Amino acid sequence: MTDKFDLFKTDQQNNEQGKLSAQRDLEIGRQIQASFLPKKLPQPAGWEIRAQFEAARQVAGDFYDAFSISGGKRIGLVVGDICDKGVGAALFMALFRSLIRAFAEQHYSLGWMDVLSGDAASGEHGDSVARRRNMLSTGTTALKNAIDLTNAYIYRNHGDTSMFATIFFGVLDPTNGSLVYINGGHVPPLVIGAQGIKARLEPTGPAVGLLPDLKFGIEQVDLDPGDTLLVYTDGVTDALSPKDEFFSEERLFSLVEQPSRSAEDLLRSIQINLHNHIAGADQFDDITLLAARRNFP
Repeated sequence: MTDKFDLFKTDQQNNEQGKLSAQRDLEIGRQIQASFLPKKLPQPAGWEIRAQFEAARQVAGDFYDAFSISGGKRIGLVVGDICDKGVGAALFMALFRSLIRAFAEQHYSLGWMDVLSGDAASGEHGDSVARRRNMLSTGTTALKNAIDLTNAYIYRNHGDTSMFATIFFGVLDPTNGSLVYINGGHVPPLVIGAQGIKARLEPTGPAVGLLPDLKFGIEQVDLDPGDTLLVYTDGVTDALSPKDEFFSEERLFSLVEQPSRSAEDLLRSIQINLHNHIAGADQFDDITLLAARRNFP
């Protein structure tokens, strides 16, 4: 009896040690993953850029980024959502984020036909030559490199995992408010003005990493003084209450159409309302928000 009891006790201790070891590994993973998110967001003159991130588990599949490109003349704004959850999604989150940064900062030439093919993919064949030339001058090269090369790398090296991400990547010119962007299957970001929602930036292509040689259209929008760009993941609208009710687009849209004094105030208002909605329910998906507001002169 004593021997059996000792064996049982030893197994129990081993199980507890195994759980503690797994928890420590997850905590280390959480800390490493957190290091991939920017500790400080760029704040170009006349702009306010803020973000909020809440993981549903210790490690997450969402990510956001904001960084200077084109010699500091442009700001890259990125929000992504990996297709899965848990440790696997967290690993791919780090990979996608790193690839987008690296490829956006490389200097490949962008041919005229690349822009034409991007426009064709978005379904707009009647764009003027002036618009294309303007897009070439506002960070399109970094934008197209980042998405095309990331898509190719993921599929070529990790296609057998069936992992992909929805990604919104915009390149902002802070001097005039011009934003060129690719929306790879992501929830449409919002452009919010004084009178409410001015535009939804619909997908210009599929999710990134699904298939080789995907075509991603490039679009442009102008942010006027007082406008705010809000990019978010579906963890916001899909957040469940204790009664299994979604937070929903309707609630979010109603919320963002209320006047806010700053990007920080807008994100705080969304966060408070989300927490009130979720209440005691489990958060089953990561929640990520990024807002860029153009202040009045």
